[in-house]
Amino acid sequence: MTNRIVAASAFALTLTAAPAFAQTAMSAPETMSHPKLVQITIENLTTGQGFSPSYFQSHGTGTAALFELGQTASEPLWTVAEGGNIGPFSSMAADKLGTELGDAVVAVHTGPGATRSVVIRVDEAHPLLSGVWMLGRTNDGFSGFTGVDAYALTAPVSIDVMGYDAGSEINSERKGFLGALGEGNMRDPESGVIAIHAGIRGDADAPAEWKFDPALVARVTIAPVGADAL
Repeated sequence: MTNRIVAASAFALTLTAAPAFAQTAMSAPETMSHPKLVQITIENLTTGQGFSPSYFQSHGTGTAALFELGQTASEPLWTVAEGGNIGPFSSMAADKLGTELGDAVVAVHTGPGATRSVVIRVDEAHPLLSGVWMLGRTNDGFSGFTGVDAYALTAPVSIDVMGYDAGSEINSERKGFLGALGEGNMRDPESGVIAIHAGIRGDADAPAEWKFDPALVARVTIAPVGADAL
């Protein structure tokens, strides 16, 4: 039986069936206190937005959020939001495993209507999960979640996740600036803050088929799978 939670990121509940499995795990130390394994499954609910590779981490309450509405996007975040590059996040994680972070994993692209799953470790010191990925056919759109307590879970729970605008690049939807159009991915910087995405307008070069409902772009199911180490 699944549980229901409600939070600012539009939390709701549903299980996904027979997810595709794709995971790259970083080498977390073996000193985690009472580790548990949880499976994260992303379901892409859009019809025209592919998700970039996704980055997930387990962490404690003192770790800075991957993103926060109304705040300026960090460079690693806008690198994800503008180009789908999770490299800066994964590089930072390698230096923080066993201290600020408990574990970190990445998943490959998730196409429209597809699912991907990863397994990650949480423990008493790093009970929370956060993750981010790009909305691939936007200028600087992304999605994700922050601070879900996975260590306390005894049953699967699902989160309905919104689309966000990093505020780092103007949403021109023009060739040369929107990489998904295949004619370059130049930056058109914007000094904005993270906000709920307005969606694809479809009145420039981006086709209307790429439109999405910003209030519901993905469903993330987090399920406990055991206390054994990987």
